[in-house]
Amino acid sequence: MTLGNKLLEIRLKRGMSQEKFGELLDTTRQTVSKWELDQVVPDVRKLIAISRIFCVSLDDMLLNVTNFEMEGVPFQCGVYKKETSEIVETEKYALEYYARGKNIMGAKVYYGAGDQKILLAICEKDVKSLRISYAYTFHDVNGKICTISNSKDFESRLNIERLDRKKLEKMVRVNSFLVNHGEYPLHTVYEIGIRRCLEEWTRGVRVEVNSERFFVNLHTGKKEYVYQIRPQNEDIYCGISYNIAFDLGVRSYGQYYRLRNYKDNSEAFCGCGFDFDYQMPNELHSMNYGKDIKNKLGEPEKNENGIFLVKRYSDDEIVLDGCGGDEYIYDRKTVMSERFTK
Repeated sequence: MTLGNKLLEIRLKRGMSQEKFGELLDTTRQTVSKWELDQVVPDVRKLIAISRIFCVSLDDMLLNVTNFEMEGVPFQCGVYKKETSEIVETEKYALEYYARGKNIMGAKVYYGAGDQKILLAICEKDVKSLRISYAYTFHDVNGKICTISNSKDFESRLNIERLDRKKLEKMVRVNSFLVNHGEYPLHTVYEIGIRRCLEEWTRGVRVEVNSERFFVNLHTGKKEYVYQIRPQNEDIYCGISYNIAFDLGVRSYGQYYRLRNYKDNSEAFCGCGFDFDYQMPNELHSMNYGKDIKNKLGEPEKNENGIFLVKRYSDDEIVLDGCGGDEYIYDRKTVMSERFTK
């Protein structure tokens, strides 16, 4: 049933003419006719008025109407894979990591509502010649659209290229999840403990975009996706890894996509590589820490093998001992563009 059919049904059940129906809603008979013929959709204020005047819930009017694309079904986020690429899509974002030919590795970020997503950022590296190309767009403090780029070709594709949904149909969906729209409040450490807070606080998307940095961090609760471009020194990092919380911290089970660039690429950490067939090892350290992990408490090399232990914590913050003396800080109040449910 279309929305027009539902409005017609509401009017006829009350024995009202189109003219009388329109008067109650401060509109014309002609407009009511267009609504019922599905030539025009009422704006939100009119729909709310119809709901209140005729005691009909908005759900009854809007769910499962055949002329609405989503038909009342929540947009389902997912992770899609194939031999040479992986895409993770949420309601607002899509991150694509790929390899092309023997030498090209690349990554893209799309943004938009539901399945209408437009390219915001792209970077590619030729791992043989070490050439890096990138472009991204953002809004400045005055709302003006700005672009940072070292590639005219990539720059011309921003805000035009769309996520190819046919490409998703040819990939294997390996995971799905939903967005938390506030119906699931975040807990404190006192309420549910360290491990569950690390899981709950990190599931979602953090975004920082300006002239100095394009940064997206997306965590599904099992996989972590990082996308970062710093124009100064062409400091670029895009990676995918399995990072899973356990009672004493976070265990990393391997990074299987790494696109890295920094200055002249002379640093050891500038290596690149991918293996989209990689699977997390079948072990339980992340959920049930064993003797080997407990023995590392207090030892100077407790970060080896991707194990990052709790250094200190409060009800709203957990600090892990990171690489090279860094601290990894997880804050319950961190602002996220989206948060996910399990």
